[in-house]
Amino acid sequence: MIKYLSFILLLASIHAHATPIRIASDIWCPYVCENQKGYIVELTQRAFEIQNQKVEFITIPYKRALVELQRNNINAVLALPPSAIANNNLVSANVVLGYNTNDFYTLVDSQESFSYISDLNFTQQAAVVTGYDYGIELDAWLNAHTNSYFASGSDPLAMNIIRLVKSRHSVIIDNKNVIEYTASQLNLSQQLRYAGTIGKPVPLYVGFNQQNQANAVMLANGIAQLKDNGEYQSIINKYNALPEMSYDNARHKRLHKFLPVLN
Repeated sequence: MIKYLSFILLLASIHAHATPIRIASDIWCPYVCENQKGYIVELTQRAFEIQNQKVEFITIPYKRALVELQRNNINAVLALPPSAIANNNLVSANVVLGYNTNDFYTLVDSQESFSYISDLNFTQQAAVVTGYDYGIELDAWLNAHTNSYFASGSDPLAMNIIRLVKSRHSVIIDNKNVIEYTASQLNLSQQLRYAGTIGKPVPLYVGFNQQNQANAVMLANGIAQLKDNGEYQSIINKYNALPEMSYDNARHKRLHKFLPVLN
């Protein structure tokens, strides 16, 4: 009987490892990039791979990813702040894989700067990404001002950058590394100017639904192994500089029609 139970458990374990863990995110490079690149993607993938667990990454809008996670159509979502973990009753195993900041960018000839929420009272229009968490105070300000612009769709940050260059907005808010990488892809870096940061860095986690608590523990174990063997730091070091431009042809073609004509 004991041998039979052991055999059943072994089969269950083999089946679990043969079934890929489905993890979703929107593009948020250099954290989550196209073609299964980005340092959070690589850390997550390697953490499971060294335990012989396959992973399937899916690119979908952030808000939809959280919905699909609640429906158990996927197993986890990348790069979630603590508020998203708590509000959606998710499991993170307390594995921090990066930090996010609320960074502000204007056109290069603007004189605006942002250090406090009140500084936003003097700007024409702030643009953000719908579904993202910008912190209690900034979220409250954005929702209280009806002219705040919430971008959605498959490339919301890219579209916010394009609209900023076309003077549709006066400032865009997102993570500095992500804005600068995306602007580089659009060849618009010279049109933008860093104008400040509001708030403190916020930790980022991989969020699993309640049905995937075992996978959260597996991620934590895998990350610990990567730190022990030096691979964790090697992946982090690789992304100290922005990764090489890797255009998705269909994505670039879709965005190209919106790009402004610059002299």
